[in-house]
Amino acid sequence: MDQNKSVFILKNRLGVCGGLEKYSWRIAKAFSRKGCRVTFLTGDSHYSSEEIPLLDFKHLDVSTSPFSYKRILSFDKACQKYLSNHFPNIVFGMDRTTCQTHIRAGNGVHRAFLEKRKLIDSSFKKLITPINPLHKTILDIEKKAFENPNLQTLFTNSEMVRNEVLKYYNTPAEKIKVIHNGVEWYEMQRTFDSWLEKKSKVAAKLNLDPSVYHFLFIGNGYKRKGLDVLLKALSFIKNENFHLSVLGKEKNLSNYVRLAKSLGLKNKVSFYGQVRDVHKFYQLSDAIVIPSFYDPFANVTVEALSMGLLVISSPYNGGKEVLTTESGIVLPSLNPEDIVPALKKAFESPKTWLRSSNIRSQVKHLDFTHQIGTLVESCLIS
Repeated sequence: MDQNKSVFILKNRLGVCGGLEKYSWRIAKAFSRKGCRVTFLTGDSHYSSEEIPLLDFKHLDVSTSPFSYKRILSFDKACQKYLSNHFPNIVFGMDRTTCQTHIRAGNGVHRAFLEKRKLIDSSFKKLITPINPLHKTILDIEKKAFENPNLQTLFTNSEMVRNEVLKYYNTPAEKIKVIHNGVEWYEMQRTFDSWLEKKSKVAAKLNLDPSVYHFLFIGNGYKRKGLDVLLKALSFIKNENFHLSVLGKEKNLSNYVRLAKSLGLKNKVSFYGQVRDVHKFYQLSDAIVIPSFYDPFANVTVEALSMGLLVISSPYNGGKEVLTTESGIVLPSLNPEDIVPALKKAFESPKTWLRSSNIRSQVKHLDFTHQIGTLVESCLIS
């Protein structure tokens, strides 16, 4: 295997600490450790080879328009122009671009996302979505990328997404490889080991009762993540002894606070917004609920599992594929009435040291080093 290859990674923004950004850095460093010459094609000017000597950066002239579809088009065109005069061995796409040899479709399939969104969109949204230039742009780029004859491998993070690609696009099945999301399994060992002693301390700081059953919800954009259906489901069992902690960014937060109050859950739900230290909530909680309408693979699935939590997952979360009967429950639908039995079943499995250790052990193989190593090896031998 010739590992002395040149690798270009296409990622417009590198500084945002989201899932795709973390994966971009990890993939770049993994290629570098294999002896590859790695260059980021990016619109982000905050990084240089002097600061990160193992990596090169080519800063492209990309639009800063307030319209996201223009920024997407600008980055794709800038990448095409640069690649027309440069010929690396591997062009690895992490963004919405058309001209790569390898893609990690971490955002899933946009056509599938739009289909699922119809479940929650208003009549007006359903009317304007087909003519929205952002969606039209993403769909056009997606089709060109997935059906590009120069594409060698399309990595998806779930079988769910793989099946969506095959459903909507003429992508040869042999080009698609599923590699589930990774997790900082080893790095989280110390935090996991201390959850039993920290639980009461965390609860005291948050003014919560550590003896009740603690549900956790994490997500940015509560509507797509299904918080409203979870709150409605919890309202059916509001006389049970539980508490829900809600984390994540939401521009209409006050609407959900009012909804919880109107459902009689005022004293059973706490809203914390964006939180830097998510781990303390993993230490406190017994189970995480992921009722999202579309998640190619919700990262919180494996993060929660690596902290020993029971996972109650949407059927539309690709992360459900790593659950077992001991570690999680897959919901039959997102109707509030169908969520209730899973919540009640969760009460039968409060987090204990033995149970949490067993759940954590089941995702050891998903450590980032292994998952990204598998992806990089696949690229180098193709």
